[in-house]
Amino acid sequence: MKTEVVTKPSKPTYSGNSYIRKLQEWLNKVYKADLVVDGIYGPNTKKAALKALQTESNRQFGAKLVVDGIWGHKTKSAIRTVSRGAEGNITQIIQGMLYCLGYDPKGFDGIYGNNTFYAVKKFQDDKNLSIDGLCGRNTFAEMFD
Repeated sequence: MKTEVVTKPSKPTYSGNSYIRKLQEWLNKVYKADLVVDGIYGPNTKKAALKALQTESNRQFGAKLVVDGIWGHKTKSAIRTVSRGAEGNITQIIQGMLYCLGYDPKGFDGIYGNNTFYAVKKFQDDKNLSIDGLCGRNTFAEMFD
């Protein structure tokens, strides 16, 4: 007769990146994204982040975009450049996307400080964009297209 030892973990284990989980939780709370909070960047998280950007473009700038999570000409045209010193939801979307794409802005607080600035510059350098630390149309396009 064989005996089998079954052990139960003392606490649940989680996969994925903690900052991507924070982004997913925030998108669910603020934008009702209905994402699985698993800390893994995939097409649903990307689409939810883009819907959040479209929503904020409509709220803040009257862009009149369809909030569909699809990167297209109208969304790109509505993008406003975000720079050091900016604070708010669009900056938080940028920080979340940087984490998703493997860059560390050293926080998910909605403040476009030096760490976010340098993470954007590194992202721009890796993607052969103009390296200015500003998150404008081409940088957003590289994040979402």
